[in-house]
Amino acid sequence: MKFFYGYLILLGVASLTCTTAQDSMNSTSYSYDSYSESECDHAILRAANLLSSWTYPCNGILPHYDKANQVTLGMSLTKLRGLDLFKGTIQMNVWMNLGWSDPRLAWIAAECGNANITKLHLPPSEIWVPDITLFNSNSPSESLMSGVSAIAYADGSVLYIPPMHLEATCTMDLTDYPYDQHNCSLKWGSWAYDASLITIDSLSDSIDLSETFDHPIWDIINTKATKHTDFYSCCPGETFEDVTFSLVVRRRETHGRIASSVVTAWLILIVFLISPSSAGVRIVFAGSVLIALVVLSAALSAEVPAYSTTKLGRFLIVGMLILALVSVVNGLIYRFYPKEKPGQLIEGDGSSPPRVLLIIDIGAFLSTAIILGISTGALFV
Repeated sequence: MKFFYGYLILLGVASLTCTTAQDSMNSTSYSYDSYSESECDHAILRAANLLSSWTYPCNGILPHYDKANQVTLGMSLTKLRGLDLFKGTIQMNVWMNLGWSDPRLAWIAAECGNANITKLHLPPSEIWVPDITLFNSNSPSESLMSGVSAIAYADGSVLYIPPMHLEATCTMDLTDYPYDQHNCSLKWGSWAYDASLITIDSLSDSIDLSETFDHPIWDIINTKATKHTDFYSCCPGETFEDVTFSLVVRRRETHGRIASSVVTAWLILIVFLISPSSAGVRIVFAGSVLIALVVLSAALSAEVPAYSTTKLGRFLIVGMLILALVSVVNGLIYRFYPKEKPGQLIEGDGSSPPRVLLIIDIGAFLSTAIILGISTGALFV
């Protein structure tokens, strides 16, 4: 019972305090003319008019409910941090550029003495900010509500340019690796409001690259901004607008990977330049080249997912298969080549090898050269 009476007393004191404060605020007449030019500053304007409890009641309420709130969206890329081929993501630093109109933040600058205040810097937590969200974000914690201020102008227009670190999903096409290029899209739209309440327009038809730093691996070859209207199964009969920024990046020329793989694979032909009577040496040399290709293949698989689907990966696999066949052929030659004694090949006695072995040797050489030529040409198609 004591607790109940104490609660009633506390509730009464709180109500009396709120009523007194409300009457005091309502009875106060804010006249900008009563302040001198030095006193009429941003803090007075905010406290007196814009963000008072009766003028701007809640930063979660839309500026307009009788018509759609128009939001313009732009993006400036400051740094392309890279692409994660295994996670299928792109990382970048950007400046988002949002603009909208909020009549609750409008004021008459001339009424504020002679200070002529035409804009205010306001924390985004104190005003309404559209819930524009990156739909294909790989980091759900990313939000437009950063620590930078929004700029409100006297006519009620608002400009908000928050810097962001983005990580978005991107479909990777590694077929042409290491000359691959990728088209990554960033889809921005309102998360909760349909087109009847929030419409989105692109500020330009591309991403602003004027502040972009070069990346050591990737070149940006094209950007585009496109507006879409979508339908979702969650909300039948409602349409949602979004702006999708597309970024096409291409890997810089990497001849080193191609050169090392091609040169190593073509060393296979040296096997056939060694005398057939030294078939054992041939097998040892072919094994050494095979080990080199295996090392290159392992290095590629550590850098590129599903490397066997890439042109370079297929080239290395073909080279290893050829080496396996060459080793088998030379094993047969070593087995059937005429010998003076068991385990000893005839050297320089003028006798000629069996015709069938010579034909096999020449045929293997020509076949290997043709296959290597076709495989090497496929790398650059």
